[in-house]
Amino acid sequence: MHSNSIMKTVLAVVLCLSLAATGCTAEWIKVALADLPVLTQMALNIASLVAALQMGKQVSPNEAAAIQNISAEATKDLNLLQALYNQYKANPDKGTLAKIQSVIGDINQNLPALLQAAHISDPTLSARVTAAVNLILSTVTSFASLLPQSAAPTVVARRVPARTAVPHAKDLKMRWNAQVCTATGNAAFDAALAVCSIK
Repeated sequence: MHSNSIMKTVLAVVLCLSLAATGCTAEWIKVALADLPVLTQMALNIASLVAALQMGKQVSPNEAAAIQNISAEATKDLNLLQALYNQYKANPDKGTLAKIQSVIGDINQNLPALLQAAHISDPTLSARVTAAVNLILSTVTSFASLLPQSAAPTVVARRVPARTAVPHAKDLKMRWNAQVCTATGNAAFDAALAVCSIK
């Protein structure tokens, strides 16, 4: 009789843990899938900003190409990350989880390297593009803290604190608009910044 109650207790604990793990998994996917379209729009808006500044002759062709590369790389990687999250949501498996971790690692390596290689001479433009890249990086890195603990640890996951807060889509938009798209006082710059705001 005693062993029967122990078995019931063990079964109850296992079921509770399974439900908690499933709930957490559903939550981390939900958060990432809500944020990724906003991040992708941010990456695209970096290119829009540069296109508008190029028309006003505020940026050199080399700088414009370098910033366009940042935008293109971020957009490509974020689209891949979103596809992997959707794939994992439909069919959770460790292989897809490892791919998600790999893409997060690639983003954290590639975007800073492209930003550094851009050599943006205008301090205002440099600050805005840097803010844009940093906002994308910090959000993507925070996704790593939400990955299930059963995933094989990676360098990226180990660097992220266990309880990193992931901003919600509304917060991301507000931060983007405040850090990247606020007026500078330079008429040509501010006209270009008007196109980068996210609603």
